[in-house]
Amino acid sequence: MPVLYQYHDGSVNSFVIWLGLLCLVAIVSASCQTPGPAFPPLRFTNSSASFKELSAKLNAVISGCLHGEDANWSEDTTSFAVQLTSADETLWSSYFTAKILGEYEDSGPTLVTGDTAFRAASITKTFTVYALLLESRINLEDPITKYLPALKDGSKNDRWAVDFDQITIRSLASQLSGIARETGQSDLALDRNEMPEDPLKNGFPPIAADDEHLGPCQKTENDRPCTGSDIIGRARNRSMVFYPNYRTTYSNVAYSLLGLALENVTGQAFPDIVASSILRPLGMHNTSFTKPNDSDGIIPYGFNNWRTDLGADNPTGGIYCTTNDFSKYLRSILSSKLLPRVVTNAWLKPHSWTMSGVMSATGMPWEMLRSTKLTKDGRGVDVITKAGGLWGYSSLIVLMPEFGLGLTILVAGDHRALGELRVRLTSTIVPTIEDFARMETQRAFAGSYAAISTEDGPGIRIAAWVSRDVDFLKVYGHLNGMPDNKDAWEARLIPSNLEHEDGFVREEIWRATAIRKPNADRKSSVWDDFCSTDVDSFSYGGFSIEEFRFVRGRNGDVESVVLNGLRITLFKEELSQNNERGKQVTMIQE
Repeated sequence: MPVLYQYHDGSVNSFVIWLGLLCLVAIVSASCQTPGPAFPPLRFTNSSASFKELSAKLNAVISGCLHGEDANWSEDTTSFAVQLTSADETLWSSYFTAKILGEYEDSGPTLVTGDTAFRAASITKTFTVYALLLESRINLEDPITKYLPALKDGSKNDRWAVDFDQITIRSLASQLSGIARETGQSDLALDRNEMPEDPLKNGFPPIAADDEHLGPCQKTENDRPCTGSDIIGRARNRSMVFYPNYRTTYSNVAYSLLGLALENVTGQAFPDIVASSILRPLGMHNTSFTKPNDSDGIIPYGFNNWRTDLGADNPTGGIYCTTNDFSKYLRSILSSKLLPRVVTNAWLKPHSWTMSGVMSATGMPWEMLRSTKLTKDGRGVDVITKAGGLWGYSSLIVLMPEFGLGLTILVAGDHRALGELRVRLTSTIVPTIEDFARMETQRAFAGSYAAISTEDGPGIRIAAWVSRDVDFLKVYGHLNGMPDNKDAWEARLIPSNLEHEDGFVREEIWRATAIRKPNADRKSSVWDDFCSTDVDSFSYGGFSIEEFRFVRGRNGDVESVVLNGLRITLFKEELSQNNERGKQVTMIQE
């Protein structure tokens, strides 16, 4: 508490309160933290002493990433551009150009600068929401069918068909629509980048290239881009993942549909909408949905999506951008340059918790972390991000409204560089800025004042999973990037709350997910609590391999499970007395 002094000046009794900076340190055993933010945002300038100290620390971070002994990515084939901005100006930047680059067709390569274009992939989704918020003719609470009536004509024979009349613009934007992730892209049956080996060697059944369940467009890098009609046609014929507004799961299709809704309302092409409402007003002259000249961008060595035209999927991941332009973009959000402050405040709030972590949430389309590992006193700090990835490119924007800062990291090459830069930079920026803020608050507010008046994890664990005499649990782990050591991770089924009862038989849909087990020997990271949710990652032949349709019999017990992705039905065998028991299921093909 502040110290209260009473004194007598010879004529009038009054009170003086001495205000020193009282650091609000959380009690270790307490479950609640003091509400933040703890300090006002700093008004940084790039000529201040504090900035120079921060700049030196960040330069040391970059040097450590490039030359440190524990670096896990190759600087020979990886380029990057990084910028830190306040709400007013760019504060710090760093650029690196790989020694080995990709193929440049219309000109030769140039060194990476703040004006070098990268593919920003799913960060594009933030532009789609920005455009929606700026469009007065669209109400976030309206069903998507108001703007895309063709979505009403879905499959009438599938009990799990999506009812788009029940899905609002807000549900799509906040990843709560419950619809499929893709409309056909990255299907394991054809995409040799996702699965380089022959799928049949990994336990998958044969699928013809012209199978009706495969999409009509962009199944591989050589296919034509998808049109709006393609996307609507596939979206209305894919089964739902969850009921709308039930749980979060990532969907690229959702944002393609939002872009089509904007086009229908405005009568403009999506790139023109973004250019007129966002890019030109902010002076983002090096940002577009059209591939720049090769010399204006960075092309990484190896297979990449530099020249891939996403067509009607542009609203979900098609933009090319630079760090200079992204800093302008982040400043416009931090300062509410284009939107009323109340709208910006609402935009930067979470809409639902993820299913995968206690400190992670999803917004429109923000991926949010509330971390207690960035501050000395364990106080929670909200870090608002959006990441993106296309082959050869990894990207991240970070907003830290509590500190009035925005960070951009663009990588061309090894995606692991993004993860390392993210951890090291945020772990340096937040504690350093908080120390500066503490000192500035001490300087500005401390003094004397005269008072005038006044088992056990979630769901079901898959103990074994065999498909066509192949250990499919191992295959599934590899698809999810899990280690060969099965003791280091586990596959679990989680209920989707989708049920159907027909007489004495009840069908329930669960979803598979791969989960790493805690590793006490691994060095902890700021981002350990950051967990995104994606329970529809892989499809084969047009069906999700992570959808498990359990069938209960007359007595209510589960008798079988249908896996449409593998075109098989598995029958339950009771576990013997010597087997593992409890929340487990052993998958044996009959």
